[in-house]
Amino acid sequence: MGQVLSYIWRCVRPIPKLEDDSRRVPHNDQSSQFEQDSHYIAIPDSDNARGSVSGLNPDVNSNSQKRVCTRTEHFVVVDLSNVDEKNDSAELEEEETQETTQIIVKKEVIAEVLVTPSELTYVPRETVKKIGPYTSKQTTLLVGEGDFSFSASLAVAFGCASNMIATSLNSQEFLAKNYRKFRRNKMALEVRGCMVIHGVDATNMINHDLLGCLRFDRIVFNFPHAGCFGRTDHDMCKNRELIKGFLRCVKKMLNREGEIHITHKSNGYFRQWNIPKLGLDQGLELIREIKFIRSIYAGYHTKFGFGGNKDFHCNPSKTYMFGIHPTQMV
Repeated sequence: MGQVLSYIWRCVRPIPKLEDDSRRVPHNDQSSQFEQDSHYIAIPDSDNARGSVSGLNPDVNSNSQKRVCTRTEHFVVVDLSNVDEKNDSAELEEEETQETTQIIVKKEVIAEVLVTPSELTYVPRETVKKIGPYTSKQTTLLVGEGDFSFSASLAVAFGCASNMIATSLNSQEFLAKNYRKFRRNKMALEVRGCMVIHGVDATNMINHDLLGCLRFDRIVFNFPHAGCFGRTDHDMCKNRELIKGFLRCVKKMLNREGEIHITHKSNGYFRQWNIPKLGLDQGLELIREIKFIRSIYAGYHTKFGFGGNKDFHCNPSKTYMFGIHPTQMV
């Protein structure tokens, strides 16, 4: 049977003709190889016979689905030689075709979407990105930024920073003069949708025209310092007052499940500041404290907040995480 079919095709050698010239087998080297050999025939793929859909059809039945894809012309080539004589014509069509089918023009689907009446547009799921204890889903307020390298690190990691507001006590002019990478960091924030505000007092933000009206999932103050660099009791008292004033203010700016994060050195003199007790005194609950690892925040530099472009050593440090105490919830 196979030899008979092969002989017939050698004699007849039909050339496939299509209604539309655009449906012809491309004239490339690979297709010419099959045209010269009479053992092969080119057959239009059945998928293309159904046509293509160039847009969405809102008039589709409620239980139906339409497959939307770009139109791509292609053919399959069937080898009719080497057919076993014992097989009948049905077996030839069913088995041999599957074993010897070759694609000479690859099918390329640029986009394929299943469309239902309840979902006429495809919207990819939002990817929540995470760095340290922070995620792109949280609304975040950053306080007391130096050269804004910490907030810029978060923004770059998230890709979008429209949920973030970054603030500093100092003016833009002061920061541009004292921090070499300030302008670049600020640009990295603003192009990703982060709002940058200068001249913000960390102990009085509740009275700020904009910030006082907002509520946040995370409020972050890294390495708060009142500018008293001595190690006397007076200097320690000034720094502790700054932290207490900050906590007293921002606890009114938290969402119900929100957290206040204070990162600071955790050894020697700085341990005496007793930050966990300062939070407890303000009616806050210490949720947890974790080791602060600066290296996970790419591009972050711990700058002195009162001028100069030098980094200070921040190891070891901890991040203290406070939440509203259950007894303080309304």
